[in-house]
Amino acid sequence: MKGISVLMSFYGRDSPDFLNSAFESIFDQTLKPDEIVLTQDGEIDDDLDAVVGFWQEKLPIKKYTIGDNKGLGYCLSFGLTKCSFDLVARMDADDICHPNRFEKQVDFLDSHPEISVVGSWIAEFQNTPDNIVSYRKLPADPEELFLFAKRRCPLNHPTVMFRKDDVLAVGNYDPYANQQDYQLWARLLVNGYKFANIQESLLFMRISSALFKRRGGINYGKIEFAVQRDFLRMGFINRTEFVRNVTLRMFVRLMPNWFRKLFYKRLLR
Repeated sequence: MKGISVLMSFYGRDSPDFLNSAFESIFDQTLKPDEIVLTQDGEIDDDLDAVVGFWQEKLPIKKYTIGDNKGLGYCLSFGLTKCSFDLVARMDADDICHPNRFEKQVDFLDSHPEISVVGSWIAEFQNTPDNIVSYRKLPADPEELFLFAKRRCPLNHPTVMFRKDDVLAVGNYDPYANQQDYQLWARLLVNGYKFANIQESLLFMRISSALFKRRGGINYGKIEFAVQRDFLRMGFINRTEFVRNVTLRMFVRLMPNWFRKLFYKRLLR
C-alpha cells in the first residue's frame, strides 16, 4: 500500500522529554506519515505513558507492547510486520527529524526506483539542536557505498527510509543479531539491493561522552567480531577483509575513552 510508516521503539529508560521532542518533529513534517508503528519494549513509567497518550490524540500512532525487554532487534523485526505501507522510515525515541526529512526521502525514492534504502547525514548535538558539535557524513553513490560497507556501516540507521518489501525479502531485521542494522544492510547488499545517502543532515541526534564509553571495552569488541564473522560467512567480506576489520575495531574498542572520542570526531566524522 502506497504511503509512509514510521518504525519506532522505546523502553522504560527513555526520557519523556526526548520522546516528546521526537513526536513533535514528526508532527512538524512537511509530509506527514500515514502511521507510526511504536513498539513498547517492557514496562514504562507514568510519565512516558502520558507522552504517548498525548501524541496518540495528534498523530496516527499504533502502539504494541512487548511484555519483556526483548531488545531493539526484536522490536524492529516485530514492528516491521505491523507496518501497513510500502515506505518505512526509521527513527529512535530521542531523535529529532528535520522538518523536510520525509518529503525529501519520498521524493528521492520516487525518482530513484533502483534504490532500496536511502539515508542521510546526521547533525550531532549536545543539550539543544542548535548546538551542533559534529556531523556524521556518509557517501552518496551506491557503488561507493557497497565498498564502504565492507569497512564501516554505510547508513546512519535512524535516518533511513526503505522499501518494506525489499527488507522483508531478505528476512527482516534479525531479532537476535548484534548491530542488527549493519547486519541487515550486509544481507541487502549481498542480494543486490542498492543504497544511497542524501548529502545533507535530515536528523538531529544527541551525543555525550557516555556514547563513546559505551562503544569501548572487550565486550563491544566481541560483538563486532561476531558481526564480522557473519559477514564472512555470508560472503560479504573475504578473510583478508575480516582480519583487517576485526584488528582495527578491537584497537578502537581498547583505546582510553578520551582518545576514542577524539578518534571518532577527527577520523570518523
